[in-house]
Amino acid sequence: MNKRTRRILLVIYGCDIFKIDSGGALRNTLFAKALSEIGHVDVICFSRDDAVSNIPNCNILFSRRMYEHNNLIDSVRTLIDPFFCPSSPSSYYKVSKKKSAIVSDFVKRGKYDIIASRYVESSIECGLLKYKDKLVIDADDNPASVLRYKAVQANSIIEKWKKRYQSKRVGQMTEKFLDSVRCSFYSNPLEKPSKLSVFLHNTTTMTQSAPDITEDICPRILFVGSLYFFPNKQGITHFAELIFPQIKRAYPLVELYIVGKGDSDFLAYLNGMEGVKAVGRVDDLASEYQKATVVVIPIYYGSGTSVKFVEAMLMNRPVVSSPIGARGFNELCQDGVHYILANNDEEFVIKTIGLLSSIQKSKEIAKHGCEIANKHFSQKRFIEIVKENILK
Repeated sequence: MNKRTRRILLVIYGCDIFKIDSGGALRNTLFAKALSEIGHVDVICFSRDDAVSNIPNCNILFSRRMYEHNNLIDSVRTLIDPFFCPSSPSSYYKVSKKKSAIVSDFVKRGKYDIIASRYVESSIECGLLKYKDKLVIDADDNPASVLRYKAVQANSIIEKWKKRYQSKRVGQMTEKFLDSVRCSFYSNPLEKPSKLSVFLHNTTTMTQSAPDITEDICPRILFVGSLYFFPNKQGITHFAELIFPQIKRAYPLVELYIVGKGDSDFLAYLNGMEGVKAVGRVDDLASEYQKATVVVIPIYYGSGTSVKFVEAMLMNRPVVSSPIGARGFNELCQDGVHYILANNDEEFVIKTIGLLSSIQKSKEIAKHGCEIANKHFSQKRFIEIVKENILK
C-alpha cells in the first residue's frame, strides 16, 4: 500500500488541534502532521466548533463540541464496573453513544487503513475499541500517572485512597489495552504504559534557534507556559514571590518575563511585583527567547514531560529546572552539561545567579542543550518516530 492510497482517520477529543497555544494542542498538531506524511488524513474533531486545517494532505470531516452528562445508571456503573470487569476499558472510561455513532458512520464510508487518536480515555470514549487492529494511540501521559497526580491533590483521605486504587486498576487495564492495538506512543520515559508502547518525546513547532547570548544583553529571566494550567501557575507564583526577589537583590537590573495565557487578575498580580513583567500570550515567542538570558522551569507537580524544557534547549537558551520540570529527560540530558538542576529554592537562586554572572557558562550550557535536543527531541525526530513505528 503506497502513500497515495493510504487513508487515515484521526479522532481528536480533549484538546484543540492546528494550534500551538498549549502543550496538548501542540502535540495534537504535530501528530496530525506526522500522520499526513504517511497518507491522507481525515480529522474528526470533538474539541472545536471551527477547526481549520493548516496541514497539507489533512482534511476536516467534522468539527463540533459535544457534551454528554452521566445519568444515574451510568454513575452507579462507574462505581461497580471496575470491581466486576477490572480489565475492561469501558469500566473506567464510558463510551459516548453520540461520538461513537459519528465515528462509525465516517469509518463505514471512508474505508480507512489506519484509525488514530490521542489519549487512551478519549479513544475509548469515542468508540474506537472496535478498531484495535487499525488503531494507533498517542497515549501521551500514562493515565495511571495522571490519577496518581490527582491523588496528591485530593483533599480527603477517602479521595486519595480512591484515586490511588483507580490508578492501579487503570494502569493494569491500560497496559492490556495498548498491548492489543496496532501501535501506541507515550511522552514520559519514566511512565511507560505498555511493554509495546514507543517513547515519543514532546517538542515544539519553532525551528529557528535564537542567536548566542552576548555580553551586552540585559539580564532577563524567562518563563513560558499557560497560566491556566495549575502546575504552571503554582510554580511561577512560587518563583516570583520567593525566589526572584533574592536574585534581584544580587542583580538589581534583572527582569522576570512571564509569557503565557492567564486571567487578567492573575497577570495584574504578577505585574505588581518589582521587576516582573507578565505579558500574557505573544505572537512572536522566538523573539522572547532571543531576548532571554536564562529560562527557568519551576514546576513542582505534574505527570508528563515538559514542552518548555525541550523548547528552551532547542532555542539555544540555558535552562534552570526543578526535578519535576526535568523529569523524563535526565536519562539523556546531564545536569551541569545540558541544563542546570535546582533541587530547592536556594539552589534556584544560586544557580540562576551563576548563569547570569557568567555569559561563557550560559553559552556552553545552551550549546550543549541545543545539540542534544536537536539530536533527540526535534520536530523532525518526532515525525520520524511516528512514521517508523506505524509503518513497521
